[in-house]
Amino acid sequence: MKDKDRILISGYYGFDNSGDDAILRAMVKDIKDNSDNVEITVLSNKPDYTEKAYGIKAINRFNIREARKSIREADLFISGGGSLLQDVTSTRSILYYLALMNYAKRKKKPVMVYANGIGPINKKFNRILTRKVLNKVDLITLRDEDSKVFLDDLGVVNKNIVVTAAPVFTMQPSDKNRISEIFQSEGIPRERPLIGVAIRSWKNAPNLVDDISKAIVKILDEYDVNIILIPMHYPEDLDISMSVLKNVSREGLYILKEQYSVEDIMGIINELELIIAMRLHSLIYATTQGTPMIGLIYDPKIEGFLNFIDVENMCNVENLKVEELLHNIKTVWEDRVKISKRLKEGDEKLKVKALENVHMALNLLKRR
Repeated sequence: MKDKDRILISGYYGFDNSGDDAILRAMVKDIKDNSDNVEITVLSNKPDYTEKAYGIKAINRFNIREARKSIREADLFISGGGSLLQDVTSTRSILYYLALMNYAKRKKKPVMVYANGIGPINKKFNRILTRKVLNKVDLITLRDEDSKVFLDDLGVVNKNIVVTAAPVFTMQPSDKNRISEIFQSEGIPRERPLIGVAIRSWKNAPNLVDDISKAIVKILDEYDVNIILIPMHYPEDLDISMSVLKNVSREGLYILKEQYSVEDIMGIINELELIIAMRLHSLIYATTQGTPMIGLIYDPKIEGFLNFIDVENMCNVENLKVEELLHNIKTVWEDRVKISKRLKEGDEKLKVKALENVHMALNLLKRR
């Protein structure tokens, strides 16, 4: 007879993406904080790294035989979190996650979709399959209202759907001493206020580097600040950030060259006056730290999240106008104290909502 309940977690883990790493770290922390009778295994692209970094078991996500074996041995299968069920990235990705959930249900395992952001799903076959699988799972929690609307439009009639919040809202930043060490090692001075810029490359925004560079030059001309480029996904975000750095080539612009933990990035964002951010989790980190933001929209999930937290300052990267971005920066800069206070008040509520995910997951274990 086994001593502990076994939870198997599937997601986009082991790919050097700060956002997905944050999701896993938060899920593992929350589960362990709320139960000492659980053994966690994760499907990862880098199982050895995942085991060492998170103190859990991990297997190669592409070893289908081992993945199926782990599902059969599990007491609960969790798919989450993040944007797993969408076909903008690729059809292969969504079919992978749906296949795992479907196999788990065939083996009569409880299945939970954990704080997902769902959609867009554009291909007819993918929409049909998603609807079929999600109508069979035991529980779906969603990180935003837009995902609930999407499931309604998709025809998902599962009665166990709850809008909660992303797991990352339960995370805490590294302490001030650690952040000071990072700034010192990266050669980033502290005598001026700091503004952060976190961007990624996007196929439909070929002028992004030039546009962001122009905005940075104007900011450095008009505000007494330093600017930090913050890569969120290695090496892609580091590459585009380096392109901006070379394009601007002037004093006052710095870059985080090394890769840092979720807690470190949160702590860095906590030191900013505001952040101009493109990736979802850079915006989520900013929310947790009460850091005012301007969102750069490249995907509906970004706009959905900003609407969810009642942030109006955003620009679409596919038709980005530097003047519009600068206007948003001016608006946020002038009102940043009030915005920070409002974000901090909202963050406390989102932490409570985020913890609902783990409580519902553990209740599924009890009911099995």
